[in-house]
Amino acid sequence: MKIGIISPYDISINGGVTDHIKNLASELKNQGNIVTVIAPQSTKKEAFNFDFISLGHSVPLKFGSTKAHVSLSFKMFFRIKKLFKKSVFDVVHIHEPLIPFVGIASIFFANTPIVAPFHASFSPNWKFKFWGFLFKKWLTKIDTVICVSKTAANCISHYGFKTQPKIIPNGTNISRFYKNTKNNSENINILFVGRNEKRKGINLLLSAFKSINKKFNGVTLTLVGDGVKRLEGSYNEENSKFFDHMEGDELVKMYWEADIFCSPAIENESFGIVLLEAMASGLAVIASDLPGYKEVVKDYQNGILFSHGSYDSLLTNLEELLFNENLRLGISKKGQAYSKEYDWKKIAVRIQKTYVDIV
Repeated sequence: MKIGIISPYDISINGGVTDHIKNLASELKNQGNIVTVIAPQSTKKEAFNFDFISLGHSVPLKFGSTKAHVSLSFKMFFRIKKLFKKSVFDVVHIHEPLIPFVGIASIFFANTPIVAPFHASFSPNWKFKFWGFLFKKWLTKIDTVICVSKTAANCISHYGFKTQPKIIPNGTNISRFYKNTKNNSENINILFVGRNEKRKGINLLLSAFKSINKKFNGVTLTLVGDGVKRLEGSYNEENSKFFDHMEGDELVKMYWEADIFCSPAIENESFGIVLLEAMASGLAVIASDLPGYKEVVKDYQNGILFSHGSYDSLLTNLEELLFNENLRLGISKKGQAYSKEYDWKKIAVRIQKTYVDIV
């Protein structure tokens, strides 16, 4: 099958949706399909095992509490028009079709069945309803809507969609992260992976760790992600380490050297790929009780949920994991088994079935 995967986000800027697209395209190619990814690309040139067509440079654009790099160039419209005249796909897979303006242009010019996944979780307001109304005519061209979670599905209802979406979650590369040995270190390392954005709740975790550092010996905190390194100067707490964005084997090593994974996000998380990566790596996961996270973490089974935005709740649950080794190891074991259901091989098969159903 010839599949065109279209992203509004710059493929050279790392993020959850971009990682999703690269992993999905790679796995679909491995399963015998001809896959072409079409996206903006500003900086580094990567080597992919799938075909890639660049839509040119991107610009940063703020969406609520987060920032994305998208293409706003008029040249992009002509590139997409030319692309669909020249390329023949069996199906077009348009991610986040309402993010300006790659998705709308692709829907307009596409002459093949369209699958459109929505990833984001957001606080509803009149802007989203107006945006959905503005492009209502184009949205009717979408044959199948996919959402990565029930949380994301609830959000797209604010665009005015009447279509019942299919829920197909994000995947992760289990074989890359899977670890079958226990850390030998006597120290316990708490890990955070994510951007330095307010919605990620980093300040909450830093505050909790100050208290933990006074009560416990041999506990360290490691934070990894875009913009995280600049926190180092203002947070002068011993046993804490800060690293900017990592990927590949370098990131895997960070997971493998940790014991507990903490994701203290306070808003707008529709799923949580990092939670699956942490589970696959054998870490005990603690996460805020946002709706998207609750679809992945089953409290006191494969992880622990705390009240989002609550310092006391986070601290209490972190201390419980630190005190209770049996609880920590039990959650780690169940989480690792649970993560196998989200292997990209399985997720790609489910997505390909949606193509077959409409072609």
